[in-house]
Amino acid sequence: MIYIKLEENVDKFMSKYQNLPRTMRNMLFKAKCRKGKFEIQKIENLECMVLPEVNDKIIKKLKNLAAIRCWKNLCVSDNLRRNEQFMDFAKGSSLKIMNGKWLFKNVLDDIIEYMVDIKGDVLGNQEISILCHQLDEVMAEKIKEICQKVKVCNLLTDHVKCYQRLEEEVYQETGMILNITNNYKKAIAKSKIVINFDFSRRDLRKCVFAKGTDMIQVNRAVKFDMKEFGGKNIVFYGIDMPEKYIEYQEKMSGFNSSILYESLIYKRTSYRNIKKELEEDEAKILYLVDLEGKVIKNQNLILPKTLDKMTI
Repeated sequence: MIYIKLEENVDKFMSKYQNLPRTMRNMLFKAKCRKGKFEIQKIENLECMVLPEVNDKIIKKLKNLAAIRCWKNLCVSDNLRRNEQFMDFAKGSSLKIMNGKWLFKNVLDDIIEYMVDIKGDVLGNQEISILCHQLDEVMAEKIKEICQKVKVCNLLTDHVKCYQRLEEEVYQETGMILNITNNYKKAIAKSKIVINFDFSRRDLRKCVFAKGTDMIQVNRAVKFDMKEFGGKNIVFYGIDMPEKYIEYQEKMSGFNSSILYESLIYKRTSYRNIKKELEEDEAKILYLVDLEGKVIKNQNLILPKTLDKMTI
């Protein structure tokens, strides 16, 4: 995992030159920018590249490093995520920028419980519908877990036959019946919570939603107006950083906490290994974020003023 930060505060970037007059510091900063120089900070066992700005020379150096060192995954500061030149470089170099969606799937059941708790209801009373065309290991395991916790679970898909094995596994492992259908008009008509894994806006427009439906969009944030149904459209979340990673959070300012935590535990392993690690870390949902960027939280929870902001 490669960590890259854009430090827009000149004084912070030039902190080791504080003994120099401000004029000289500014001149030295401009010279570093022209030459494409950047700093490397060591934080425990991590290295973070700190850029003074994004320009052609810096991008060229990053491209060379990415090729030589075979970069694959990047965790970047929020302002770099909004920088078009940097994002074009990442896309052109086939680099994956962590965005919190991998972790989103792995904590999905906690997000559902958090949402139900905000309403003052119980998860066991809920009828939940899942929108999914293509399945992976994490999604399959999450569906099994959700089925154990809710009253009714529906799955809407265009590929009903592909889910027969999952239907059997759910029944054998939980005793619950997973209602799998391709009926867009009836499948989710009674559900107050809908989980969208991979439906497009066109797919969503074919669905008939119940009044007051809340939707959780897991893999990507499809722009779909839920106002006419009176519900919330959840596209992101905040994690209460586990104790053992607090030091990283404090020293790596400018990084979204949920994405930073995702980068620290991200690995290619089985779902059960990740679940075990999340349980040991006691990772908890702090708040939810809707498509308009509004923070949704428990009324009794007091959030810090410097709340992470995620670009949707």
